[in-house]
Amino acid sequence: MTTFTMISGNAGPQRPGRAKPVPARYKGSRVLVALADGYNINVEQVGDGLPLIVLHGGPGLDHSMFRPYLDSLGDEFRLFYVDERGQGRSERVDPTTLSLEVFARDVDLLAEALELHGFALLGHSFGAIIATYHATELGTAAAYVISGGGDSSDALDTDVEASLEALGDDRETISASWEAEKTVETEEQLKQLLRDQMPFHFHGEPPPGYAEETVGSPEVLRYFASIGYGAFDYRPKLGGVRKPTLIVVGEHDRTTTPRAARVLHEGIANSQLVVIPDAGHMSFVEQTEHYLAVVRGFLEGATVQA
Repeated sequence: MTTFTMISGNAGPQRPGRAKPVPARYKGSRVLVALADGYNINVEQVGDGLPLIVLHGGPGLDHSMFRPYLDSLGDEFRLFYVDERGQGRSERVDPTTLSLEVFARDVDLLAEALELHGFALLGHSFGAIIATYHATELGTAAAYVISGGGDSSDALDTDVEASLEALGDDRETISASWEAEKTVETEEQLKQLLRDQMPFHFHGEPPPGYAEETVGSPEVLRYFASIGYGAFDYRPKLGGVRKPTLIVVGEHDRTTTPRAARVLHEGIANSQLVVIPDAGHMSFVEQTEHYLAVVRGFLEGATVQA
């Protein structure tokens, strides 16, 4: 039986500085869904059609990073924007209880609670790392979109270090902001770290006010920063992924690089790889229409296969 608490009939009040308002037709319903283990997870639903569960980046952030950029997928699909366990408007928990496995298993618990008979899974950045765990260990989604993903934590660290070296004068500010994640205490401090890191994650200029609506979880970010964000190496298990998989990466992504995307693509049989031109890590923001066309076309094909 599905158990949920309705929070509001729309996406909530607008805050100053938002880059783009959410069009009225995409105002979603926000609910707290009770999972089988008793945990209440925050979900915002937009649209109708094939269920698409969407996992945000971070850790310590929330689903607002996607809005309104992915909202028009709601014309064809039923989007479930998730605030991952312990983050955003979901219930707070002891961060030491969190892991990639916990986040991935929450996807299946959510699908069960919502009585979904099938779903696709899209994850971006840290959400893509969770989605890849789900694909390699659980495999219950009908299709996967790995957007800005990584092949292994060690390789990701090496890529980031090389990108930092190429930054020149901006290197110190970015490096200091990442080191500060280990001691971040307040939501405002977390947002300042995001502002400091924007030049690293965008190929061009970030939209004014981007990420200012984030409901941050500094305790989650602090914990994962202190343990290296969760060690992973998916390369040995990529060959076991049998579901349709789309791998998307920005041409100039300095974090989850095209190199990592190629490794994922070469390891997952029959996967599709799309490199979004003129985009950095936030490809769905910088090249929204191209990104949406790629994801929409893939999911429509995956639906036919399913």
